[in-house]
Amino acid sequence: MGVSSGKNINKKAEKKAEKNARREQKNTPLKWSMIMILILCWILPLSIIAYAMLYVTTSKINKQIERTIVTSADNAIKISEMQMNAAITASKNASYLPTIKESWRQYMTDGNKTALYGEVIRFLEQHYRYDEHFLFTTLMFTEQPYEPYFTSFSGSANNVAYRTNLYFMEKVHPLVMEIYPDLDTDVKLLNVEGHIYMIRNMMDSSYHPFAVLVMELDKDNIFGSLESAWGYTGSQVYVDGELLVEDENNEIEADTENFQTNSRTSRLIQEDGEYNVYTVRKPDIHYMGYVISLNKQLIIDETAAIKYVCAFFVIFMIPLTAIVFIFFHRKVTRPIEGMIKASHIIEEGEFGYQIERAGNSKEFKYLTEAFNSMSEKLKHQFETIYSEELALKDARIMALQSQINPHFLNNTLEIINWEARINEDYKVSQMIENLSIMLEATMDRRHRRFVTLVEELSYVDAYLFIISKRLGERMHVEKNTDDTLFNVRVPRLIIQPIIENAVEHGIIGQPNAKVTLNVFADGDKLVIEVRNTGMMSKEDEEKIELLLGDEQEMDELSSTSLGIKNVNRRIRIIYGEECGLTVKNDENNETVSRITVKLDMTTIKDNK
Repeated sequence: MGVSSGKNINKKAEKKAEKNARREQKNTPLKWSMIMILILCWILPLSIIAYAMLYVTTSKINKQIERTIVTSADNAIKISEMQMNAAITASKNASYLPTIKESWRQYMTDGNKTALYGEVIRFLEQHYRYDEHFLFTTLMFTEQPYEPYFTSFSGSANNVAYRTNLYFMEKVHPLVMEIYPDLDTDVKLLNVEGHIYMIRNMMDSSYHPFAVLVMELDKDNIFGSLESAWGYTGSQVYVDGELLVEDENNEIEADTENFQTNSRTSRLIQEDGEYNVYTVRKPDIHYMGYVISLNKQLIIDETAAIKYVCAFFVIFMIPLTAIVFIFFHRKVTRPIEGMIKASHIIEEGEFGYQIERAGNSKEFKYLTEAFNSMSEKLKHQFETIYSEELALKDARIMALQSQINPHFLNNTLEIINWEARINEDYKVSQMIENLSIMLEATMDRRHRRFVTLVEELSYVDAYLFIISKRLGERMHVEKNTDDTLFNVRVPRLIIQPIIENAVEHGIIGQPNAKVTLNVFADGDKLVIEVRNTGMMSKEDEEKIELLLGDEQEMDELSSTSLGIKNVNRRIRIIYGEECGLTVKNDENNETVSRITVKLDMTTIKDNK
């Protein structure tokens, strides 16, 4: 039965070894793993991302270009629309203001043609001569149609104004005469050989035209903003579907069916490979259609740029992949292989083996130094383990011996205390108990750095009890402590040496002396104040100053002075320079010793 069980165990071990061997064979070297990762996690994803980015970015760029074009065209057309509205509003002044109408009425009464001429010309010059929307303004009364009143823009020369008037009478006046009878209160825009005129009737109280106002518009001022549209190459302006203005050498073949009279939004339309923006506006006159032709090549160049970037990105991936592979092979794979080789050497027992710096990076420099340091420490540990084991045994023996005397003393005091109680000598018993407390505090077998305030005060009580038996009624002790602070932790044995100093220098040798102990909180500080009657002399103050400084050596001091210096030094080491011990005279002829420590002791770990 036992033999069969042993064979089964051996078979299981063999199977496990074979399984581990197959697993080792399947482990891929880091170099080939890197190649697979680069292909699967770099080249393939980046190719997919490049294609997706090309598709998405091209779509977004096309939409953004369309938005930019439409917004730019909209803004340019809005400016043109505002200029046209301003011109129309200015033309209404002749009808709204009573100057022309009253001048004509006065003329019909007195027949003073000179006064009529002066008032009309003055009105035209005041309102239209300096208006940048108009190049030429004329007014004619329907009863005197062949006696028009003219004014030109202030920047026109006299000869230009003369030719303009002459051109108007020859080319425009006949057309105006045909148009105004049927115009009523409407406004008519007229294109005469590239000159744009705006015609408006001035009506009398019976709504019959008594005068006609004709203005030549400044095309550059009214429609010049269209050239600010993005990609502008030309434009056309229509009024109610009829062509009004177009650029010279313009090749736009606009389809007026693309105008949408119910929408003021511009639309980008591709027609026969060309890009045009169509917009319909309705100022104070009829529907005005705007067609802006765009630079086709500029639009194509914008979208082609991203295609070139994506193509370059895909091509650039090939050398970039090779660079990444070479970089990781030199900076990562080789250094790791060197560290693996060194690990095998250490496994074979060559402790302390050192490797050369692996790689040039800061990280591998640190790993190399850490590896060499670990190898050296491992060698040192193996070389010194025997001696350290012996030293540890010696330390344990010494620790055991150091605990014999304290136990012995405490046990001895317990026996004496027991004998005193049997003999009903309670004073001696109390003396022994307080002496035990003092011995326990001094020996500190648990090696604690901190104790609670209430335990620290118990050491003081034990000392004061013992010393009171010595001094009797010559010593008076007063204690003022805040019992809410009893659980605060303080460094061990910092109060008793100060009390002892107060007793030695303030009470002994005096017939009636007093020691006062005050414990209170001051902000984030715990203050322990010891007062004793009598003031320090100048010599004592100098001595205290030396004790609380760092100049005097420890072996030069008495036990009491050593206690004061030790208390101050310990507190400053634990809490910093802001805490410590001070000893000074005060105005009540008393010596005041003040200990200051931080109040929050919860974060300081007890050294047990």
